[in-house]
Amino acid sequence: MMKRLKKVAFLLGLLTVTQIGFAQSAKDLKINEVLLNNKTSYIDNFGYRSAWIEIFNTAYNKVNIAGCYLTDDLNNPKKYRIPKSDPNTVIHTRSFTIFFADDRTTHGTFHLNFVLDSNSRFIALFDVNGRTLIDSMSLPHQNADISFGRIEDGGETVGFLKKTTPMATNYNPMK
Repeated sequence: MMKRLKKVAFLLGLLTVTQIGFAQSAKDLKINEVLLNNKTSYIDNFGYRSAWIEIFNTAYNKVNIAGCYLTDDLNNPKKYRIPKSDPNTVIHTRSFTIFFADDRTTHGTFHLNFVLDSNSRFIALFDVNGRTLIDSMSLPHQNADISFGRIEDGGETVGFLKKTTPMATNYNPMK
């Protein structure tokens, strides 16, 4: 009986370690691409063209962004809390999600309570505690339908992109 308990305890311990090794972390998320002046690009489910922010999950596991915060103001890191009640807040392995900066929260989870426009210069993602900065991006002036983002998904190098790539791989630097 004691031998059997030891085996069960060992297997439970192994399972726990395995789960910790594959645990999701919001720290795996990156602001990947931002379009401020949307004239002909991505349309939301209501037929509107708004500024949008693409978040990329760099991890090889799912990450739930629910409870995290998006803001355009470092003095107000808790400006928009991503609701916890929406199952679509889970970002799959090496995948993307889009938030519309349109001040239309009645349109759902992925519509922020603030507007980004050609005068906007900053966007940040904060962890669920509202204090830990996960990622941020300084935004230069953007012409219509020219997005700014990471040249390679989740990478460190940023720049203007040759074409907008909402929900798709970014690698298309302007030359």
